[in-house]
Amino acid sequence: MAQTQWFKLQVLSAASGISFLGSAMTTFAVVLRDKNAAGAPGVSLLFLCMLVPAVFLSPWAGLLADRYSTRKLMPPLLLVMSLSSFSLALGLPSWWSYIALLISASANTGVNASFNALIPSLAAKEDVTRANGMNTTYTALGSLLAPAIGGVLVSTTGYFWPFIIDGISFIVLTVTILLLKVDRLGSTSQEEGSLKALAGIKFVFQDKLIRSIVILITVLIVSLGVIQVGEVFLLIDELHATTLIYGLVGAVFAFGAVSGGVFTLLAKIPLRYHMRIVTVAILMVIVVVITIARAHHWWVVMTFGYLGGICMALLNSYGTGIIQNRTEESVRARVMATFGAIITVGTVTSTALAGIAIEAFGVRNTFVGAGVIGAVILAVLGPAVLKHGKDYGREETKA
Repeated sequence: MAQTQWFKLQVLSAASGISFLGSAMTTFAVVLRDKNAAGAPGVSLLFLCMLVPAVFLSPWAGLLADRYSTRKLMPPLLLVMSLSSFSLALGLPSWWSYIALLISASANTGVNASFNALIPSLAAKEDVTRANGMNTTYTALGSLLAPAIGGVLVSTTGYFWPFIIDGISFIVLTVTILLLKVDRLGSTSQEEGSLKALAGIKFVFQDKLIRSIVILITVLIVSLGVIQVGEVFLLIDELHATTLIYGLVGAVFAFGAVSGGVFTLLAKIPLRYHMRIVTVAILMVIVVVITIARAHHWWVVMTFGYLGGICMALLNSYGTGIIQNRTEESVRARVMATFGAIITVGTVTSTALAGIAIEAFGVRNTFVGAGVIGAVILAVLGPAVLKHGKDYGREETKA
């Protein structure tokens, strides 16, 4: 049985967290810098530049990640991302921001596919979820710290340093990969063409368990993702919270994600219980959304937001771990790239629908409706997930 390389996973996850911190700071700084010149449509376009490549390039990014080893693919792509971030610090016209973000996001699609396929190669099957939990912890820490650090830097030194730090963070991740000598070897298959590039999509929809999990999580993201858009309206307009409280609510959610990631890392739970954790986490997210919809004070939003952060971290770690363990090694990068693309589509869809629904029905009614839809989806697809996952971890029990 493969031994889990905890030291390498720890250092790699820390470097990944630093990279995520830098990326979050760039998002914070570029939106703040360009919002007046670009306006609301321009800001929306900035976010689309960061999201769209993951949708359209994922099959080929996954193919490259399966074809070429980690040490051959990730460093060049990370260098491209580093140069793109450095270029944002040069004071170029605002139109360059769209190009730089598009280039960086395109390279990042390949980086994510390769990184997500690398993690299982460094861990024993029963530890893959804990390894994901470790990475989730550092990523959530980056999300927690980025707005605060970015805000201090922008207010004291301007927009230069957030972009420079982001560029350096990609170099840090590159050096970490090279120094740790971690590697997932590429495939020796000689098949070519788009049919092979689409092997990840084919595998996702042929495996009944993976298909059920992906559909359930994606549709829930569409129905429940409205909270990200509507939270500011609920807190500021309905509950009359200050902007400080609004910021603290976001920080508390991120801290909940950190807590969930730490729990996943420390708690070695047998594989046969992972499907139940995913199902319960989804149920709790639905409860959180409906409770927040009926909140009479901002502390309710903050308290249940913390719980929601925990549940989302558990859902991410355990759900991703199940997919990684169930996927054949030869197509793992393409499957993870496909999963990421589907989640991105769900995120974009929920963001678009949320604005329309909140305008038409009000923020509280939209939250309640989203929660009810989520509950219906769970009732319909949840039994299929549990049914197809009943054998997951059985070999562990036999051993």
